[in-house]
This record gives sequence, structure tokens and C-alpha cells, in this order.
Amino acid sequence: MKRKNRDTPGRRIAQAIIAQYKPKSVAEMQAALKEVFGPMFEAMLNGEMESYLGYEPNSREEKETT
Repeated sequence: MKRKNRDTPGRRIAQAIIAQYKPKSVAEMQAALKEVFGPMFEAMLNGEMESYLGYEPNSREEKETT
């Protein structure tokens, strides 16, 4: 059975990364992925910390402590 070539959002993102960075080696591909996904992971972790702590970073509001 032949596999279907699906045009998924993930496939389009991968193609865009390859087209933009034109990696020639595994190291170049890893660097491109780090540059692309690093800010996304940082934003996710910041959001998780805000949710966990209950306030935004550098907030000057009075904080409830236990």
C-alpha cells in the first residue's frame, strides 16, 4: 500500500525551515531548530511559571504568600 503524501501544517513548517536556513549538515539543522523553537519554548515556560506563581514576572503588586 502506497503512503499518502499529506500536506500537513507540520510538513509545511519543516519545508519553510529548510528553505529559510538551507542546512547542509546535522549541526546546521540543529542550530536552525534551536533558533526557531527556542523562543517558543521560552514563552511556554514563562507562561507556565506565571500560572504556577500566580503573578507576572517583575510585578510590583502585593503578592499573597503562605
